[in-house]
Amino acid sequence: MTSAEHSEIGVSVAEWVGAGATYELPLAWLAGYPRSGAALVRTILAHCFGHRTGTIYSEADLGEEYNRTLHALPRSASNSEVAALAQRQGLLTFKTHERAEGIWHVPTIIIVRDGRRMFESLRAFYRERNAVEYTMTELIEGTHHWGDWTDWIRSWAGGSRRDTQWLRYEDIMADVPGTVARLAARWGIEPIGHEIPAFETMQATTPTIFRKAEVSGNGGMTDEEEAAFWARHGGTMTMLGYGREGQ
Repeated sequence: MTSAEHSEIGVSVAEWVGAGATYELPLAWLAGYPRSGAALVRTILAHCFGHRTGTIYSEADLGEEYNRTLHALPRSASNSEVAALAQRQGLLTFKTHERAEGIWHVPTIIIVRDGRRMFESLRAFYRERNAVEYTMTELIEGTHHWGDWTDWIRSWAGGSRRDTQWLRYEDIMADVPGTVARLAARWGIEPIGHEIPAFETMQATTPTIFRKAEVSGNGGMTDEEEAAFWARHGGTMTMLGYGREGQ
């Protein structure tokens, strides 16, 4: 499915990412392969900038506390409300897990994470939220809904993108104030603070989203799984600045 086919936001994705669309509003993607840390970035935008953020997916089942933590944009927002909010904030991001094909002209914050820990988290997410069990090998090989991780990264890294900022989950966890400063400098937005709720607080409200905050280790992979991971995704890990020790 394409992003537009998923979308229920006030300004349809097709209107502002379609072929030949004119970029007018300060709208941007927050793009991440699932379980890379998009919710963490949205939390920073909410608590450190006072920004509302949107998503092209339904998150109704995650509850009101989750939406309050993220200061989520109501899915019932009208076109005029979205436009006014975008102008007022200076940046209005919509989360997407889709690949980048056909949407090069839209400014984007891309969140990435060490693929080993990302796959461990995704495996647990599939099990806990969707009652689906995937093997680590299936996730490494991309034989599931979201496909191959390296192909996903390449789709966003390739082409000619006008405005892009790459963030690493591990860097954010190590230095939230530094991340706030980088976001402020890159997008010309003014912070209102430099702290977010304690991870334990967020975990208590939505444990399926805020699970462990692990920033080291190999995601519990066996030696065979890790060898397969590096054979398939080693180039991507190197490009993103990760080594076999993690950071």
